[in-house]
Amino acid sequence: MLQENEAISALNCAFIGIGGGGGKMVKAFLDIGFNKTLLINTTGKDCPEDIDPKHLILIPDADGVAKNVEHGKSVFEENGTVVEDALRTKIGKVDWLFVLAGGGGGTGSACTSLHSVFHRYLKSVEAEGTVFYIATMPTAQELLNSTIAKNALSLANDVSLYPHIILDNEKQIKFLRGRVGIANMFPSANTGFAKLFAQVLKLASER
Repeated sequence: MLQENEAISALNCAFIGIGGGGGKMVKAFLDIGFNKTLLINTTGKDCPEDIDPKHLILIPDADGVAKNVEHGKSVFEENGTVVEDALRTKIGKVDWLFVLAGGGGGTGSACTSLHSVFHRYLKSVEAEGTVFYIATMPTAQELLNSTIAKNALSLANDVSLYPHIILDNEKQIKFLRGRVGIANMFPSANTGFAKLFAQVLKLASER
């Protein structure tokens, strides 16, 4: 079982990162004290190098889905019990699940295929909240790739069925350009969003 969250929050919550982009985003939440955080991926090749293995859930025998969303959905549908077991044994009881994923890749863009797993888990622990998706849309340069653009649109359409936020990476990069180096743009964007979101959760806890 993972440690309780150290970050102050009005919500009893956990953060779940799906795929490479989602994993990097939730790592920022883990770094600021949200210990109930899991990174779920179909390959370990694009996971943050400094992540503690206890936070990492690798889907067996997948070895990535090569930006193929349909294959990613199939892999998740076949391995839902792996994810559900991890939620029960590592997360325990929470009321809210924040699921983070990057649009463009095959694993992250397939994240909503796990929705029934997330919903069943929350229902089983008598949660008072729900599943909330946080997705990123690729930059304008990345969207020139037709596969990435198709995957991003697929994710946007899928999360539209549920409570969600969509982050525009193009706007984030424009804001950070000239302020940080190119290599630090996405890490800085992830950290900035995590701190902002955490501040909202903290302020909501104050009466």
